[in-house]
Amino acid sequence: MTWLDQAIGWLSPGAGERRIAARRRIDMHGRAYDAAKRDHRTASWQAGGTDANAEVGASEEIVRNRCRDLLRNNGWALQIVDTFADHVVGTGIVGAPTGLKGRNAKKVAANWRGWSEACDHDGDHDLNGLLWLSTKGMAESGAAIIRFRRLQFDASVTVAPLQLQVMEPDFLDPLKSGSLNGGGYIDRGIEYDGKGRKVAYWLLPAHPGDVAQFRSRSMQSERVPANEIVYLYNKLRPGQDRGMPLLAPAVMTLRDLRGYLDAELVRKRIASCMAGFITEKEGDNGVALTDPKTGQALAKKFGRLVEKFEPGMMTRLFPGEDITMATPPNAPGIAETAQYYLREAAAAAGVMYEHATGDFSGVNYSSWRAGHHGFRRRMERIQWLVVVHKLCRVIAQRYREAALAAQLLPAANFGWRWTPPGFISVDPYKDAQADLANLRMGKVTLSQLVEERGYDYLEFLAQYAEDIAAAETALGAGVMFDGDPRKVMNPAKGDNTGGGKKADEASNDSTDAADAA
Repeated sequence: MTWLDQAIGWLSPGAGERRIAARRRIDMHGRAYDAAKRDHRTASWQAGGTDANAEVGASEEIVRNRCRDLLRNNGWALQIVDTFADHVVGTGIVGAPTGLKGRNAKKVAANWRGWSEACDHDGDHDLNGLLWLSTKGMAESGAAIIRFRRLQFDASVTVAPLQLQVMEPDFLDPLKSGSLNGGGYIDRGIEYDGKGRKVAYWLLPAHPGDVAQFRSRSMQSERVPANEIVYLYNKLRPGQDRGMPLLAPAVMTLRDLRGYLDAELVRKRIASCMAGFITEKEGDNGVALTDPKTGQALAKKFGRLVEKFEPGMMTRLFPGEDITMATPPNAPGIAETAQYYLREAAAAAGVMYEHATGDFSGVNYSSWRAGHHGFRRRMERIQWLVVVHKLCRVIAQRYREAALAAQLLPAANFGWRWTPPGFISVDPYKDAQADLANLRMGKVTLSQLVEERGYDYLEFLAQYAEDIAAAETALGAGVMFDGDPRKVMNPAKGDNTGGGKKADEASNDSTDAADAA
């Protein structure tokens, strides 16, 4: 009991009793959760209760710059970020219009392909390259800004008059803050309405880190409506409006590992050079050693001597001097320590240790497949809930608006189908057997199997039909390839039924009979 409890109990025993009971209930609740205790283990643990935007805003710039420094100078950090972007986007997320038939479908698809190849405002990438660049920027800097640049058009325009400009989040004006009429406000470059919805972004005309542009141009930010911007980031908390780099939880881990390995390298350099320390011995009477000719103390005559050992170097010592060799202590467990740090860094970034390091010595086929399932599920979540939902669908909508305005599309009512890149199979033969079994049991469809490998199903069918028609025209109806799925192999005889239609029919009959049995 505190003195206040005692005073309240003296003035009002009932109130004092209730106060003591409440304090005991709080204490019981604290003992129920160790994480809520205040003892010697948690005395230095300062955990704030700020919202997501306050946490990100206070640390965004510093963490972003440190992550970029790691990517420039740390191979593991670069490998983690590139692995993330390669598995989420890879060579591209294929988009295709749906709900159209005949000439309309071909015309829309052709216009979409033409625009995808020329949509980069900087002229360096196609649409797939911009998707990869945006995803890598989201991982590296916490967010990526994609700005829609609308172009003037006339009768000579053949593709949608729209371009995409990928920018870093540094373009947001961090000094632009304040209240607006109607209850709106601006928070570090993002403008909100009275209901807290994002309505605009305040962008600088040049990157604040570009010294030349900073000196030659005015750095006055301009207001860009939110429907002209995609602010791509991974939202991890309700109400979070800004993103943090993928390596944010792993920054100190990778930094400490680099410092540890640098210190170990210095130790090995010292050991390889046989470094030593020279000490002067005093004479028998306690007087410093002197030059026999002049009587001057050697330390005064030659000054402070600094010697440095190099590999293979030989040197002479003054009479009476001694040398003590430095023997650096051994540091066992270097590989285990580095592996532990790298496992923690990979887990913090959400990738597998083997992906981050290229070290597959500790896995086999079964353990790799089992561990890869969780990683694949996480990448699929980023693909569909972040990149496709926030970026790809918005790009398709803006493209349709621009193409319709230029009168390049024969129809307006159609949808879109997105196909992320497929995951490379570890054992293609076993996976093919499983796919065939699932397909025959009706657990999956052929379109699902094709799209799992990153191909658009309708384009796949069209291409396959063209290939078969070309093969039959060029080689004749009596010639076939073993890879033609229309020709079923005879499991009993093991032949490929290459004898034409009769052999095909016989093979099909025997296969049907075997399946029925």
